[in-house]
Amino acid sequence: MRVVFCGSGHFAVPSLRAILESPHELVGILTQPARPAGRGGHLRPTPVWQAAAQIGREAIECPDINSPEGVARVASLRPDVIAVADFGQLIRKAVRQMPPAGAFNLHGSLLPALRGAAPVNWAILRGLAVTGVTSFALVAKMDAGEIYLQASTQIDPQETAQELRDRLAQIGAPLTVQTLDLLAGGRAERRAQDESQVSLAPPLTKADGHLDWSADAQTLRNRIHGTWPWPGARSVLVRREGSRQPVLLARARLAEGQARGSPGQIDADGVVAAGAGRLSILELQPVGRRVMAWRDFVNGYRAAEGDRFEAPSDE
Repeated sequence: MRVVFCGSGHFAVPSLRAILESPHELVGILTQPARPAGRGGHLRPTPVWQAAAQIGREAIECPDINSPEGVARVASLRPDVIAVADFGQLIRKAVRQMPPAGAFNLHGSLLPALRGAAPVNWAILRGLAVTGVTSFALVAKMDAGEIYLQASTQIDPQETAQELRDRLAQIGAPLTVQTLDLLAGGRAERRAQDESQVSLAPPLTKADGHLDWSADAQTLRNRIHGTWPWPGARSVLVRREGSRQPVLLARARLAEGQARGSPGQIDADGVVAAGAGRLSILELQPVGRRVMAWRDFVNGYRAAEGDRFEAPSDE
């Protein structure tokens, strides 16, 4: 089949590569325009644009696929199907219904669970044990179309959102090609989503990185892993003499035993008390610095028993 692929972020790159290695004909790659990034604000193309360039293919920057220009661009490619992953634009009816086989999307959850922009983050934030990927037909309502295929996976308690997203992208790549195969052979079966089982995964905000140390240790661990690398789980190390060091917590694990001291306080083992239970910090990032192991932080920043973590003052 003639395939137009719409993708922008890292999650889409494995699917792009899988389509290129499949028997299907990739006739066009559409992606979001380059955006300012980094301290210098230099324009940075999307990961899909960069991946396409590495293999000698052109990715077309498309500010609005639903504009007259965008619709005309898609029509000129004469697709049999549109495959979408991590594109970042809503695709409206004029584009969705243009190809004979329609348009489908690869989503990073087991729909109808976690509809929305941040399914991987919320899977960890909500403490789910299992998540997965879904290919589904695009419709007007976000992430609500009929399901083609799904694949599930266990969530490792030590996975960050970034690591889980990368792993789901790899799981999803063959699912994208399998969906194309079924559509090409006229064998694609679809099933409706159970609306009674819908949950939402809205975009994260900086406030989602707020750490409330009165929460239990598992909730804190989930927030640390579920918000990495953005917005990051923000806290401030307050030393006994009163100095304050802002940090982002990157990785943690549950520690055995009961909490010693007030929530957020570092005990003699270098473990932090939660509202219930204890938390071992494994990696963290002093603001403006690199990510480092907890022991390196303790040695370099002189963190000690009796120091405590608190919410940032702007929270």
